[in-house]
Amino acid sequence: MRHRLSFPPALVLVGFGLALILALLSGRAQAGEYLLGPGDIVGVTVYGHPELQAPAVQVDAQGQVVLPLLGYVPVGGLSATAAGKAIAARLKEGGFLLKPYVNVLVDKYYSQQAVVLGAVNKPGKYVLDSGSRVTDLLALAGGVSPAGADTVILQRTQGGKQVDTPIRLDALFSGRAVADPAVTSGDVLYVPQAPVFYIEGEVNKPGAYRLAPGMTLLQAVALGGGLTRRGTLGGASIHRDVADGKPTIERAGADTPIRPDDVIDIGQSLF
Repeated sequence: MRHRLSFPPALVLVGFGLALILALLSGRAQAGEYLLGPGDIVGVTVYGHPELQAPAVQVDAQGQVVLPLLGYVPVGGLSATAAGKAIAARLKEGGFLLKPYVNVLVDKYYSQQAVVLGAVNKPGKYVLDSGSRVTDLLALAGGVSPAGADTVILQRTQGGKQVDTPIRLDALFSGRAVADPAVTSGDVLYVPQAPVFYIEGEVNKPGAYRLAPGMTLLQAVALGGGLTRRGTLGGASIHRDVADGKPTIERAGADTPIRPDDVIDIGQSLF
């Protein structure tokens, strides 16, 4: 007589819960895997059969790789794990091996690329790997140039529409993963120019300067090297464009806020 093993209901529920958690984690890992595409270079290993190995093969424009015995095998749109299973299935179906074990590793991720534009030292198109984040892309582009703004914009097409996500640099380099989002193929990372103002007249270093948040006229004059012997804040004016596009000239005092593209004119003292 066979004895049927029985387990307490609580233990069964625990076991079922653990199995469910493992299944969910496995599904997430597979869903997040890199998908192969044209240009990628992969290495294919068939365990126990070194003659069938392909250490560096490129996925062609049709999403296929050329392998010993099999010829063209479609792998485009598959993860490395799924590609290994597909190759193993072809080896078994063709009668080449009874129980093939195939491993596929991605060597170069050429099919997944993103673009970096704007105020960076090396703008251009860059190849992504499966874990690329915004900071990785900025590093590849040589970092933000001195003229770059304090905020970068991650542009991504979702549902046929462009979605812009602004990311502050101070938050980006805080070390928190949530502040450093992953970059996917087709993304554009744009670094705008920092806002500037212009100062002229009776200051020691007239010219264009980076505008800091909340900057006042007094702080702007300090950036311009301070007043000359003949300069006075009492004679300061600001030339700026208002909403209707017409330029205006406004009198300014020490605490007057400075806006982007303002032109500050420091006048002479009468005495």
